[in-house]
Amino acid sequence: MSIELTDWERVALSRWGKYVTKVEHQSIALAASMARPPAEALEIGCEGGRWSKMLADQGWKMTCIDVDRTTLDICQQKVPAANCYLADPRDKNIPEPNAKFSLLLCVEVAPVIHSDWFLAEAARVLKPGGIMVAVAWNRKSLRGFISRRNASAPDSPFYSESYAEWRRRAVACGFRFESERGFCWAPFSRRSNSPLVPLIVPLERAFRLDSFPSVSPWVTTIAVNIKPNELLHKSDQPRRMT
Repeated sequence: MSIELTDWERVALSRWGKYVTKVEHQSIALAASMARPPAEALEIGCEGGRWSKMLADQGWKMTCIDVDRTTLDICQQKVPAANCYLADPRDKNIPEPNAKFSLLLCVEVAPVIHSDWFLAEAARVLKPGGIMVAVAWNRKSLRGFISRRNASAPDSPFYSESYAEWRRRAVACGFRFESERGFCWAPFSRRSNSPLVPLIVPLERAFRLDSFPSVSPWVTTIAVNIKPNELLHKSDQPRRMT
């Protein structure tokens, strides 16, 4: 039986969508390898469950949360063994016990990533040494400046804070950053099928633009939940993804 594609899964089939998906896949795959052996994992904003299925196929026991019933049902079809929960957009907590998960994903979910509650809750539900994979939008980037200037909703969560601010908040909540990669430098829309995409995208690596998260439009990160007393002793120098 074929499973219906969600809107964002169809977007991921565009040329630009394939590029974004590749970057995110690399980050999630690296984090999963760091967090082995597979145990309990949580995806917040699971949508149709493509990342949850990827992890479930590797042996991870998935808990999936989304605010849309239709896409959550599609996720459940893809990952029948997952615990799928419908959330309310007004929620300010993760309905899971302390230190349950070894891996947590929050990928392209701006209302959550840039909320005032998410990072503390992520640290709470992750085990010590547990790993968070997140994608943040950077207000202090050219793309962020243009987006905020043209935004119809000034309180939009997209590009609502600088990456440096978000990172500082994460460190204060007990995260040590292991990997940071900037991406989405080119001015293509999220659904773009422009034939220029495969020609321009390699320039990010050629000019090492992915090495400057502080000014990158989007940043994919891998961060480890560390104990409070380790914050005084551990270095916070991230490594680049290859």
